[in-house]
Amino acid sequence: MSTAGRKFLTSINWPVINSVLSKHTEITKSLGAFRKGYEEAERQLTQLKEADRPIDFEHYRRVLKNTEIVDKLEKMAKAQKIVKVDLAEQLKTISAFEAKAVASAELYVKETEANLADLSETVKNIDQARPVTQLTVEDVVKAKPEVVQRTEEMVKQGKFTVDGYDEKFPSLALL
Repeated sequence: MSTAGRKFLTSINWPVINSVLSKHTEITKSLGAFRKGYEEAERQLTQLKEADRPIDFEHYRRVLKNTEIVDKLEKMAKAQKIVKVDLAEQLKTISAFEAKAVASAELYVKETEANLADLSETVKNIDQARPVTQLTVEDVVKAKPEVVQRTEEMVKQGKFTVDGYDEKFPSLALL
C-alpha cells in the first residue's frame, strides 16, 4: 500500500465513524472487518520487514562446535526462495467491498437527507402553527372532518364523555 494510503487509514477516527453509523450495523460490521484485516496485514508486513535480515552464518560457525548444522541451515536458507503472490484476487475483493461500502454510504446519505427534509418540514410547520389557545372549532373540523362524524355518533348513542379522558386528564374537583 502506498504511504498516502497508510496515512489515510491511520488518520481515520474509527470511534466517530462507528458512532455515526451505529444504526447501520451491516456497514459498521463491514468497516470493522476491513479495519481488522488491514491491521492484520499491516502487522504481518511489519513482521516480514523485520524478518528480512541476513543471517551471519560465519558467526555461528565460530561460536558452535558442530559446524555441519550451520552448513545445513545455510543450505536451507539459500534454497528458500521468495514467492511472489498474485494480489489481483485480493484487489478485486477489496474493490468489490469498496463499491459495496460506497453504495451503502450513498444510500445512507439519501436516507439521511430525506429524514432531514422531513424534519425541517416539521420544524417549519411547528414554527408556523398557531397556538392551541387560538384554535377554533372550525379549524379543528377543517383539519379533521371525522371529528364531526364521531361526535354525532356519540350524541346519538347518548355518550357525552370520551373513553379514557378521565384516566388521561384526572378531575381536579377533589383538590
